[in-house]
Amino acid sequence: MKRILLVAMLILGIKNYSQVAITSSDRGANEAFEKGELEKFKSTTTIFVLPQLNKKEDYEKILKEVWTVTPYKVVDYKSFNILDYADGKYSFAKFIGDITISGKGTVYIHTNFAIRILDKEKFDKGLKKLKSDDKKYNKKLGELFDENLTYIARAPLSVNNKFLVDAMVARSDEKRGNLYERMYTEPSFTNTNLGMLKNYFQQINTIISKGEHCGLYDDFATPEVKNLKENTLYIPEAYMMEYNAWKGTEKLRDEKDLKKLVEDYKYKYQFIRDEDLEKKILNNEDIYYLRYVSMNGNKYLQVVNAKTGDAPYYFYGAGFAYNLKDDDFKNISKAISK
Repeated sequence: MKRILLVAMLILGIKNYSQVAITSSDRGANEAFEKGELEKFKSTTTIFVLPQLNKKEDYEKILKEVWTVTPYKVVDYKSFNILDYADGKYSFAKFIGDITISGKGTVYIHTNFAIRILDKEKFDKGLKKLKSDDKKYNKKLGELFDENLTYIARAPLSVNNKFLVDAMVARSDEKRGNLYERMYTEPSFTNTNLGMLKNYFQQINTIISKGEHCGLYDDFATPEVKNLKENTLYIPEAYMMEYNAWKGTEKLRDEKDLKKLVEDYKYKYQFIRDEDLEKKILNNEDIYYLRYVSMNGNKYLQVVNAKTGDAPYYFYGAGFAYNLKDDDFKNISKAISK
């Protein structure tokens, strides 16, 4: 059914978006905003709290190029204080994460770049009940803040194996707190170099500016994907890794495996180092690249136009989709050839 939908949308040329969710839905479903919700967001100043792996000036530069939907301010992770921005005039663009364990002991790790707005009235009511001399005041304050935030947008973040291994066994508040800090202080993701972040900001800004909404779960291809008949598809080197879900380990695919992985892709492609891809995006080069996110066995696969941030191809796969597969490249190739 998904393949039929993919072809049909390609033929009809329906515009769609994905690998970002522009919706207030907690699960990222394609649901319309309530009346006035987007307008409320647009009236705020967006506080961007981003990893310290890049300079504040670098973030400000890319935001100046692509972010127009709200005024904005970049705030250092360690300087961010909830109570400085709890007056209802702000929205929040941050890296967030949580770890949940099912009754059967299955560990689920969710990491996202999220843009949210605060329900000031509910937050204020809860704040009055907190006691400043409580030893757990800061923790309770943070929980209260998170409980009263509503999504505007999100983009799933794909953790690297080092982070994933540690997150799978993080049970104490201290260990989880350390993991959260690592999201901001260490390279923890495979899809967040400065260029990729620019494209995420760009795509979110475009969709919100149009007053549109989208979810994470609908496959599509647009006529633009045909441009790959004459253009190179750049594949980040991080995606050359293969993850073993049973052992919790990963390895670099050998030459034979890599050849098999892409043998059904009939057009030009090139594996590229992360820093080289970042440079191409930041230089506004007219290229296409693969952006792949794996989260809890779910796959979010997108071809991105690095200049515009738009996506001419998207595929969502659920259940045991831990790695790129040869079928992924075969399906992209089919979409190009239609």
